[in-house]
Amino acid sequence: MRDDIPVLKRIEKARTTLLLDHPFFGSLLFRLKGRETRSVKTMATDGISLYYNPDFVDTLNTSTLAGTLAHEVMHPALRHHTRRAGRDPRRWNEACDYAINPLLLDAGLNLPEGILVDDRFRGMSAEEIYNRLTSESEKASGADEEAQSGDGGQSCEPDDNGKADGPIAPTSDGGVGQVLDAPVGGEDVPDVEEQEREWTIAVHQAATVATRAGKLPAGADRTLEGAAEASVNWRELLSRLWSETTPADYNWARPNRRHIWAGLYLPGVQREGVGEIAIAVDCSGSVNSRQLRLFEAEVRSILEGQRPQRVHVLYFDAVVHKVETYQAGEQVSLRPFGGGGTEFGPCFEWLETKGIQPQTLVFLTDLYGSFPPFAPDYPVLWASTGSRQAPFGQVVPMQAA
Repeated sequence: MRDDIPVLKRIEKARTTLLLDHPFFGSLLFRLKGRETRSVKTMATDGISLYYNPDFVDTLNTSTLAGTLAHEVMHPALRHHTRRAGRDPRRWNEACDYAINPLLLDAGLNLPEGILVDDRFRGMSAEEIYNRLTSESEKASGADEEAQSGDGGQSCEPDDNGKADGPIAPTSDGGVGQVLDAPVGGEDVPDVEEQEREWTIAVHQAATVATRAGKLPAGADRTLEGAAEASVNWRELLSRLWSETTPADYNWARPNRRHIWAGLYLPGVQREGVGEIAIAVDCSGSVNSRQLRLFEAEVRSILEGQRPQRVHVLYFDAVVHKVETYQAGEQVSLRPFGGGGTEFGPCFEWLETKGIQPQTLVFLTDLYGSFPPFAPDYPVLWASTGSRQAPFGQVVPMQAA
């Protein structure tokens, strides 16, 4: 026991300390409604409630309790409660903790011993960290692990009286506060999109208050921007950018049917089937099997609409190891192998040597590698699992994959 002060009073005291010393976290914390429960090991939040185990709170001094509360409120501030998207809940919690804890420590907050912190994840979004953890787990086990959709660990278990005591949060060694999925909208709960909007507004307001007080945490702006970027719908963006590379023209033979009812005969857009498409898969180990499957499924969907005559799949790292060519109608299957350093130039050189001018060249990579000095004459899309930028072409961020 830390003292004889009731747990709720200790939380209120820590909340006040945060508001005075760290107004960014303290002001956000007032958005969460405290709920005592022993169904969670430490703390948990779904963006509306702050669940806390009184036995856990009782082990923390005031400063560490304040840091733990700040950790918890950063989950909804970064919209971790709405971004899981079917990922394994335990690993998602670990990734979110790795993303949050460095920011809190840099802000001078105290956290419990043994927390999840690793400098190699510094500056990464939770999605990027999750992908890295998944890839490392697959390599360590030698087997492909499917991300389980699950329910985010939010089932309830009865207490001693047979009544539901609260949510069951996934736990990990070093985890001090878990994130649950946002509750489904109901009479008293707004829908998920509205919850996201409310938290976005709250974060901007909190940042304004902290800035005026000269106490905005270092790196907060960058972290919040990264959260916004990570929530980009990469599938929609890839499809849109790819479709823009398809030859199209207006044709009177196929009038725009949307205007015929009004007696207006306007030319319709006719998209021609494309010639050759090239897909370059980075085999240096930067793309895990889950990302590869998601990318492959989306590529197949796009290709069905594009109707290319041929699809060339290049597997490369520092050189092009293997090329598979698919004819019109054949189903594309991606099977990378090998590994090593990354150079993008050999892919362009291979196409030039073969006399192939692709309609589009799409890379699946983390963008860590050497680029050629000049851009080609054809469009290049970079479906990137990392956060780097390319000197030419369009980057499609796949951090959220």
